[in-house]
Amino acid sequence: MIRFLFLGIILVSSLNIFSQKSVNDYEYIIVPRTFEFLKKEDAYQLNSLTRFLFNKYGFNAYVQGKEMPKELKENSCRGLLVHVKKSSSLFITKLNIELKNCEDQVVFVSAEGTSREKEFKKAYHEALRDAFKDVQKLNYKYNESQEEDKKIVQITPVPVTEKQIISAEKEKAVEIKNEVSTSSGDYANQVSRSYVLNNKVFVFKKKEYGYELSKKEGEKLIFSGKIYKLRKDNSYLINGGDLSGSGYFDSFGNFILERVNPVTDKIILDTFARQ
Repeated sequence: MIRFLFLGIILVSSLNIFSQKSVNDYEYIIVPRTFEFLKKEDAYQLNSLTRFLFNKYGFNAYVQGKEMPKELKENSCRGLLVHVKKSSSLFITKLNIELKNCEDQVVFVSAEGTSREKEFKKAYHEALRDAFKDVQKLNYKYNESQEEDKKIVQITPVPVTEKQIISAEKEKAVEIKNEVSTSSGDYANQVSRSYVLNNKVFVFKKKEYGYELSKKEGEKLIFSGKIYKLRKDNSYLINGGDLSGSGYFDSFGNFILERVNPVTDKIILDTFARQ
């Protein structure tokens, strides 16, 4: 009995391994503008170097929100998001590379790259290049066969009944009614999105100028400021007290806010995580 149980565990483990996707199943690499441990856009040019090295080893890498291909903007699940993580050490700089898909699943993790350089920029660059040795070993090549599979899929037409047509027309009428209510400022029918920042829930409510920012306290929404859509694509200006600054939506639907910390007078990044 124990023998069969052991074989069953091995079989399930094997199925899990084979069901996991590889980097070859993703067409693009998305490099964030800022890595979490640095808190500044392209600090020490580490983000630029990351993109360069991925392209060097055969990937199609783009900086998040900058000149990204249309198909990647429309579907971020075609790419993997890069996370460069730093481990604490007194005299050694340690970095490793992690790739996650749009479902926040880890697809690849490199071994730690190390450096004993004292100067930050040299140390980060050397440690990153060292970590990229594992990326190079992947011998990446995009699996185009899955694109062909998508083209081969055929949809068999399903007969539509008169009852379904009437139901669809009713749904359309409700949509039109909601749109009219929204344009007239009806609170209940306005398009809104919920985000979490520092364990607090915020709501972005669609407006003509962009979004109205509110903080959720119990069942109430407390007005916190306005988010203005700028002329530049995916760029916003936030007027919201301590949350004032500029921001943009990343490929996973989160809102990235760049602002001045009122205590330290330093530029910091806040992430409104999509719910």
